[in-house]
Amino acid sequence: MKDKMGSIRATCIMFLLVGMILVTLTSCEDESDMTVNKVASPVLLELKDSPGELTAYFFELDKSGILDHTVGIDSIPLANLQVEVFASTSSLGVFTTDDSGSFLVTYAGTKPNEFAGAYKGTAFRFLK
Repeated sequence: MKDKMGSIRATCIMFLLVGMILVTLTSCEDESDMTVNKVASPVLLELKDSPGELTAYFFELDKSGILDHTVGIDSIPLANLQVEVFASTSSLGVFTTDDSGSFLVTYAGTKPNEFAGAYKGTAFRFLK
């Protein structure tokens, strides 16, 4: 009797394991149209905050010397880059960087926290 119970228990466990494996293998489908393609940002953003004003600096990263430890990665200021600035989802306007790759945003109330634009055909958006 004990052998029969052990055999039934082993059979039940085997069916459960096979069932779990089948469900696992057949339930996962690769849906490539549902994925979001992640692209590295083409620019680097640095912010300097003062009461009532914010200075945004935009740089392009020159990685040509990445394998040379004496050169490394260089930050090149981006002049004439148009960036739309948002504060709590409302646009404050479109700003253009100067020769040093920066612009000043003055604000009263909500601090700007989102910057969006495009550089070399690649769109970017920063949430800070």
